[in-house]
Amino acid sequence: MDEIDKVLLRLLQNDARIGTEQLASEVGLSVTAAKRRVNRLRQDKTITREIAMLDPERVGFSVFTLVFVTLERDRRDIVHNFKQAIRKAPQILQGFYTTGEADFTLLVASRSMAEYEAFTQEFFWENPNIKGFKTMVVMDNVKLGFALPV
Repeated sequence: MDEIDKVLLRLLQNDARIGTEQLASEVGLSVTAAKRRVNRLRQDKTITREIAMLDPERVGFSVFTLVFVTLERDRRDIVHNFKQAIRKAPQILQGFYTTGEADFTLLVASRSMAEYEAFTQEFFWENPNIKGFKTMVVMDNVKLGFALPV
């Protein structure tokens, strides 16, 4: 990966809808060369997905929580099953398998505290492999994004 690829990645991270002509102009390449580079970055999985970021409040989500989960025991099958459950739960925006006091750290989106409470009852309380969980309510999204500093 050279400096041109890095500039292309920065531009695409900022706006995935940017046109190939504008990309080419920004990096000083022909449209064909810029398109070829972007296609290569997609094919080699450097670019894994191109998504739309939504305004949470405009689609009804006003409560975000960080949840620190501790499992009953560290066993491969328990960890694997919990990872699968995280991937399947649409309310969980991000999930991290972590070291330290918690085994997992989750970012959960809810429409209300009542909805979050219902989620905890179903997702955490019903799972016999969860020893406990702690919730921190997010007061303000100071920075929300996925752009890596390439």
